[in-house]
Amino acid sequence: MSTITLNIPVTDTALQQIKQNFTLLLDQITAEDRKQLQEAVFDSLSDKDGAPQIGDLSVSSFTFNDIEKKGKFRISFNIDRQFCCSDTTSCQSDYVDFDFSYTSGNIVATGNFMNWDIDN
Repeated sequence: MSTITLNIPVTDTALQQIKQNFTLLLDQITAEDRKQLQEAVFDSLSDKDGAPQIGDLSVSSFTFNDIEKKGKFRISFNIDRQFCCSDTTSCQSDYVDFDFSYTSGNIVATGNFMNWDIDN
């Protein structure tokens, strides 16, 4: 299991918009945080054939408590693989659930990725 911490810069105005349309959160996630998510997923996979890459990210299950300034969300994604020798591709869907706190224009979100594949 890999722990992932994202530091997402979000203004108060942007947070209000995200609460109404949580898919806007993806626009706020930095390239560095996307890279960290990619690396955590890659490192957790026992089978690295096909150079797995994450893609088709989406946000769901966004909740936020205005009083505590805390919330949760899920990032769903595909793990895409391209096998060059056989010119085939494969795709597997997965997700990470994040808990976050909001302070000083920044969402600090922590989640854990677990590879659910059974590897005997």
